[in-house]
Amino acid sequence: MNFNISLPGLEEFIITKTVEADGLYQLHMELERQPHCCPECYTVTNRVHDYRVQKIQHVQA
Repeated sequence: MNFNISLPGLEEFIITKTVEADGLYQLHMELERQPHCCPECYTVTNRVHDYRVQKIQHVQA
């Protein structure tokens, strides 16, 4: 599914996949890589030590 709708509060995310099944919608998204300081040597890097998948539930009001 390709779309160009801006979702409020999610503008900075990159949507990589959308799934619709049994009335539920799933958005798989990522943040753009940004440089940050290493906590050990304080050099600027854009490498990431670990990634994680996080499920966020949203109930329509």
